[in-house]
Amino acid sequence: MRKVLFFLLFSAGVLPAHSVQEPARTANADVSGRWVVNTDFYGTTIYFRMELKQEGEKLSGNFDGDKLEGTLKGTSIYFLAKDEQGGTDQGKATVQGGTITGTVVFTHADDAAHPETHKFMAQLVPARRAEAPQRHEFVPTTFYRQFSAANKPVLTISPGDSVHTTTVDAGGTDEKGVTRVLGGNPETGPFYVETAAPGRHAGGALGACASEPRLGRER
Repeated sequence: MRKVLFFLLFSAGVLPAHSVQEPARTANADVSGRWVVNTDFYGTTIYFRMELKQEGEKLSGNFDGDKLEGTLKGTSIYFLAKDEQGGTDQGKATVQGGTITGTVVFTHADDAAHPETHKFMAQLVPARRAEAPQRHEFVPTTFYRQFSAANKPVLTISPGDSVHTTTVDAGGTDEKGVTRVLGGNPETGPFYVETAAPGRHAGGALGACASEPRLGRER
C-alpha cells in the first residue's frame, strides 16, 4: 500500500473549478482582472484565460492570448479578440457579481464560413488568502482512473498548504486490502488550489504524478 505525503507548496496550481462569491457589481463597476472562462463545447467544458482592463466604458486585454478590445455599458459586455491568423473570438455577455455569462462566437481563419457559437461563464480569479499554511488530513472516497479536465476537485486548498492522504494501489486496493475501484493506477485528487489560473503549473508534489490538462482549443 502506498502512503503519500503531498507537500503542496504552490504559488498557483491546477485547473480551477470555482471561485469565491463577490458582492454584486453596480453598473459599469470595474471588471479589470484575471478571469477563468468555462466554455461548453458540445457538452465538454473547455477553459480559457481572459484578462480585462477597464477604462470607463472601454475594455482591453486578451482572450486566450489574443488581443482583445471591447466595451462595458451598464452590465452588458461586448468584446472582440483577434489571433495572428485572422481568426476572431466575439463575445456578448452580462456581468453580475464576480461572474460574466453569455455567448462567444469562434471564427477560424481557415473556415470563416462556419463560425461556432458557444455558451460561456467566466469568474474572477479570487484574491490569495492571507492565512498561515494549513495541513489537511484527507481521506479519499473518489478515485479517478484518468487525467481529465472534467474531474471535479476533491478538496480546496490554499497556496502553501500541505495535504496528507493515501492512495489505492495499482490494482485499486486500499490499505485494508479492500478493492475500492478498478485497477489501472487510480489517482487521489485532483486538488483545487485557490488563486490558480489555467496555464499555470503546480509546484512539486512528492511521490505523486502531476498533470496539467490541455486548455483552450486547437487553432
